[in-house]
Amino acid sequence: MNIEMIVQNTNTGKAYDVSDLISDIEFSQEIQDNPGKLTFNIQDGLNGDYISEGSPVSLKVNNNNIFFGYIFKLGKDEKNEVKVTAYDQLRYLKYKDTYVLKGLTCNQIFSKICNDYNIRCKVKFSSNYVLPARVEDNKNLAEIIQRAFDQTLIDTGDWFFMRDNFGTLEHLNVWEERTTLAIGDESLLTGYSYESSIDDETYNQVKLVKENKETKKREVYIVKDSKNINKWGILQYFDKVNEKMNEAQIKERAEMLLKHYNKPKKSLKLECIGDFRVKAGCGVVLVIEGLKNDVPFNKYAIVLSVSHKIENNKHMMSLEVEVV
Repeated sequence: MNIEMIVQNTNTGKAYDVSDLISDIEFSQEIQDNPGKLTFNIQDGLNGDYISEGSPVSLKVNNNNIFFGYIFKLGKDEKNEVKVTAYDQLRYLKYKDTYVLKGLTCNQIFSKICNDYNIRCKVKFSSNYVLPARVEDNKNLAEIIQRAFDQTLIDTGDWFFMRDNFGTLEHLNVWEERTTLAIGDESLLTGYSYESSIDDETYNQVKLVKENKETKKREVYIVKDSKNINKWGILQYFDKVNEKMNEAQIKERAEMLLKHYNKPKKSLKLECIGDFRVKAGCGVVLVIEGLKNDVPFNKYAIVLSVSHKIENNKHMMSLEVEVV
């Protein structure tokens, strides 16, 4: 395995190849709005002046671009070993601001915020769905974008997300990120744990409320699945809707929410031999004989999070996938 890591001194601009000094590399990503994270240890053989908070760092493995980001944390132990934590560009969207959003799609919201904060970005796949107007007051920037993704998914079924690609934050569509990679009994898999749950983000009743300023009355709209209520009890999703929405729009939204949430959430954690083709948001094919009755066999699952670890020249990965 050929590992190349370059760090740059922010004061002098000089770049250093530290490939032979590093150990315990871990690179992790999530499909949600958290930044990609790189941690590693480095022997302090260059007097420590070459690396500091804010230093750019790049990682390539076998000539493939894996990570580009900036150092945010530095620590040192009694062995004179420096522990480093770096994040990609998404880290710079963890600050709060206020936005009035009207007549925009999720990719337009993504581009607007990235451009406002000088984040290098690219829309690879776009949405035609114009989101309802809303005010995001004192909200985390990444969460504003994520909320646009979430609402687009619920309302249209199109699953968008953002992921940094070696210094460019990309707007992507999950359904276009499928790989040919199979994970199973005879391919990469070393262990797994499976869970089906109604404890989190499962709802069999949706209650939407509209404050009607003209009549000065509260309008309540409820849709439910009586069969699942008998099985699970009432699991209610509640929200207030925009006063400009009419009855048909509110009922349609309630039905969409029920369709999205009225099912157990299935999660699967996998321990595997490492393959850098596995990224947050990509699709992999599951071929796990022991789970044929629980998850689709020879079908795609979406990678929600992945952690790649390189220790002693051995590459392993841990990932969580969502069965769709």
